[in-house]
Amino acid sequence: MAHHTPLPLLLNRVKQLPQRSAEVWQGGLFKLPMWVDNPRDPDDPQRPVGACWLSLRTGLIHVEAAQDPATPGDELALRGFVEFARQWARQLEGRPARVQVREAALAAALGPTLAALETPVEVVDDLPHVREALHNLEEHASEGPRRTGLLEAEGMTPDRVRAFAEAAAAFHRARPWDHLVNEDLIVVESPASPRGLAMFSVLGNGGQEFGLAFHEDRRAFERLIEPGVSPSAALRANGVTFGPAYELPFADLDAWEEHGWPVAGRHAYPLPCDLYADGRFIRPTTTELTYMEVLMRALADTTEDELDAGRWRRRVIGFDGPVEVTLTLPSLLEADADRRSTVLSPRALSRAAERASAQVSRFLAGTEFGSIEDANAGLERARQAGLFDLRPEEAAGRPLTPLERAQELAYDAAEATGRLRIKMARQALAISPDCADAWWALGEAAPSAEAARECYERGVEAGARAIGAAFASLVGHFWSNLATRPYMRARLALAEVLQVLGRDEDAVGHFREMLRLNPNDNQGVRHLLLPWLLERGEDEEAGTLLENYPDDVFAMWPYGRALWLFRREGDSPDARAALAHARGVNPHVARFLLKPDSVPALSASYALGSREEAAHVTKGLLGAVLVTDGALAWIRRSSRRTDTKPGQPPRPARRRH
Repeated sequence: MAHHTPLPLLLNRVKQLPQRSAEVWQGGLFKLPMWVDNPRDPDDPQRPVGACWLSLRTGLIHVEAAQDPATPGDELALRGFVEFARQWARQLEGRPARVQVREAALAAALGPTLAALETPVEVVDDLPHVREALHNLEEHASEGPRRTGLLEAEGMTPDRVRAFAEAAAAFHRARPWDHLVNEDLIVVESPASPRGLAMFSVLGNGGQEFGLAFHEDRRAFERLIEPGVSPSAALRANGVTFGPAYELPFADLDAWEEHGWPVAGRHAYPLPCDLYADGRFIRPTTTELTYMEVLMRALADTTEDELDAGRWRRRVIGFDGPVEVTLTLPSLLEADADRRSTVLSPRALSRAAERASAQVSRFLAGTEFGSIEDANAGLERARQAGLFDLRPEEAAGRPLTPLERAQELAYDAAEATGRLRIKMARQALAISPDCADAWWALGEAAPSAEAARECYERGVEAGARAIGAAFASLVGHFWSNLATRPYMRARLALAEVLQVLGRDEDAVGHFREMLRLNPNDNQGVRHLLLPWLLERGEDEEAGTLLENYPDDVFAMWPYGRALWLFRREGDSPDARAALAHARGVNPHVARFLLKPDSVPALSASYALGSREEAAHVTKGLLGAVLVTDGALAWIRRSSRRTDTKPGQPPRPARRRH
């Protein structure tokens, strides 16, 4: 029956039904275990409120969802009551003799109306049958097993969960992921850990998922962080993650609302669980939950100096009383044994070569050589004498300046990962605030693009101070002087993060200035500037840039030149020849431009002519190709012309009659 039917008329119809003395209905108003779209905010789904009534005698249940959020609760409850009686009249065989609800306010609101039906309303502590029915509705709506609530674990109490919630809120507000990365394994030395919870890492530095992840052992952790391994490949995920309310089990969300447990924000509800790839969803025991509480309290109070010590102790007050917590970062404790990565990244390899050059420069400082042959002979004697095995001070024959000592630490930071990198960078800045590479390292470890921008900006300022009065005289020769490289690295990193933040004009200003400082462009800044110029129609500047680097072997250059010619001349012989040359340099780029969905993930290193190189070129040039009228069709026609056997002329198009 439509809801516009007046309630008094509906109640009169229910009153005509016989009253069964043994019939008891339980029910009331509940947030239903489902989510519906919010038309005002697609990212904020809502739970509908419904009136639920259940017959204890028959087990029948009726759910009446609110059609209008503004409907008063007592009216919705009454409508649900009468619709239950009307729609299930045959099975119920009458109306109830008593009604039971949990809320005294609802009982008071329904009492006078139902008194006319000679049906008293009782307040009870619990409605287990209604709760079970709502659980069944949850399973039906989710098309899978119901996720159990925290309070359903044996011995769990609201007070124990409240203590956990307080610790989780403090942990989230402290943002330990600003100082630790996913690759930082933390080992709990004390207290004694429940099985499988002695090792964990802090999630959140990547900005995707926040919380704690527990690991069975160190080997399992190291397998998980191997390059190219996706976290989704894990067969099990055990820990505490933070997210919006709609990611919680409904039982947890209901308990949060009922008990008023604290939460750090609308996207910071903690979800402790042990999740398996086969769908098993296991909640922590009382011991495990309080153990997680203690760890989060300890981490919320931990300082950066304590992290850098590699081992620290905190005394915290957990739900079960005071606890002494001892935590360690093995990567920092093992750093004294020179435990560096056995496979250096291209960046780290570059820094290692630069460090060697700096050591040679200090060694040769003040030495006069009659010829280049004499200098090379001197270097060979130094190498045979173990120059590169000496400590920097010993090789230089003098104490290093504060900036030189800081730079040595920054070189180490480039080869390190995780908290070890942050620690070394902080140590370097404590020695000399003018160490730009230390700010670069902190920017690399920053938890957000905005935080990275601040570090890189300070790195640019530090690098300029370190170069000092020689800055103007070095213009045009930056990078060839080792002292300028930290500045240039920080400036390039700043420009790139500005692009991430949508500040393209600011980024391009840095690109142009870096090419003025270092026309040799050892860092490949031109490969970032050219696509931007083409995409925004700055064809004259793009042409000059292309002309300045005619021998560039990176595939970006021949494809950029071909696109530039097409923009100026259309499908001219020169443009076609340039595109054919570009396809010869790397044919994958043309295919990726035509099918962007097939582009592989970007890699840190690649070989010329490879698919990996093509991915970088496609990412850079795709925007410029898309805004150039006819460019995609032109590339497609070129692909058809060149997809023939070598030496075979293109097949003429068949004329239609």
